Amino acid sequence: MSADAVLAEFKDVDQGEAFASSADACEVRFVAGQVKGATVRETSGVGVRAIKGGKLGFSGTRDTSQAARLQLRQNVLDSLEVGDPSQLVFPPPAEAAPVPGLFDEATGALGVPQLGEIGAKVFGALRARHPDVVFEGKVRRSKGQHSLANSAGAGFEERYTGFSISVEANRTRDEDVLLDFVYAGAPAVDGVDPEAVVERLSQRLRWAERTVEFRPGKVPVVFTPEGSLLLWRPLLQALNGTTVMLGTSPLRERLGEQVLDPRVSLVDDGRLPGALGSAAYDDEGTPRQRTPLIEGGVLRGFVHDLDTAQRTGQQPTGNAQRGGALGQPSPGYTNVLVSGGETPQAELLAGIDYGLLVHSVIGMGQGNTLPGNFSNPVDVAFLIEHGQVVGRVKDVSLAGNVYDVLGAKHLLGLSKEVEPVYGTYRLPWVFVKDLNVVGKSAK
Repeated sequence: MSADAVLAEFKDVDQGEAFASSADACEVRFVAGQVKGATVRETSGVGVRAIKGGKLGFSGTRDTSQAARLQLRQNVLDSLEVGDPSQLVFPPPAEAAPVPGLFDEATGALGVPQLGEIGAKVFGALRARHPDVVFEGKVRRSKGQHSLANSAGAGFEERYTGFSISVEANRTRDEDVLLDFVYAGAPAVDGVDPEAVVERLSQRLRWAERTVEFRPGKVPVVFTPEGSLLLWRPLLQALNGTTVMLGTSPLRERLGEQVLDPRVSLVDDGRLPGALGSAAYDDEGTPRQRTPLIEGGVLRGFVHDLDTAQRTGQQPTGNAQRGGALGQPSPGYTNVLVSGGETPQAELLAGIDYGLLVHSVIGMGQGNTLPGNFSNPVDVAFLIEHGQVVGRVKDVSLAGNVYDVLGAKHLLGLSKEVEPVYGTYRLPWVFVKDLNVVGKSAK
């Protein structure tokens, strides 16, 4: 079902927009390091937004039959009767150059045997290094396409592929349970290094071989790139056009002001070659772009879709995301890039006499995080003594505010190394001079 064909059935509305998508995914699952099963899924759908008489209507369907198209039209018209008032204006055509590295024929052709072979090497290597650990996870590839057409003449069609490896580790010793996770993804299979996946997880399992006591207090804290999401996610909430539109963002009136340490620069880059979050257009037909959000600690902008941009008097930034054809757009992030510093991670770590290395926390994102406050028990964390990681720390919690932590008084440095995290982030290690660590660990 093409977006153009669906839109042709809505000539009697003031404005119309159709978004269609289709995809298939193949994954091989592993339990206890062995192949457990495989799944191949195909999905498709179409969603229509229409505006008539100043009201917005929406409906979507996964059924591509002719009868379903007729029902879809009726559902949209019915929703217009009770739709919310809207001044949304769909955009006219805009040129956007293709982004290289988003579709790979070889990746799209991967089947169960090839995925199983890759997974067997990863899980086999992990089991050989850590026979007392139970490993589960999956190797997955996807391919698909989506298209858009609107009554202003804008439209596009794009194809994409994706490949990922995810592994969960469970080591249980009496009442002590260690759970850890690693993920690597890219548009092409060649963009993921299975050996690097093994090494990243294996290093933390080695660090956690013994549990050590930790003296609570205000101490230096190091966040791995994954662990640093505790700091970046509240900031990204505040930089989202939805919170700006609602008036709940603490940064909404601070454009051009120094809000973080001058060493902090953050960009949303929707045109990064070979990245999972990239595309030529967003899900409303606006060209994706590179949007500076924080430059040298100064607030430069927010991410917007059409609605939040129009309601706040800003320009759309190409960040509309639907989460599938059955969802309506809202501002989201593409590829979040935080610039690294000038000093290697190992050198920064060597300068810490006594501190905490945090890889993950419990309950990240829960509660009212928009003001930047956090208070979380650590999940996977380690003691640093004399510049070395010496063992796992349990039963302690972190508390602070991200705007303080990333401010000039508390930020010690950002590592020179910038690493991929969960496919759509590129983040450095974050070194904090002093952070409140409470609680008492147990051996």
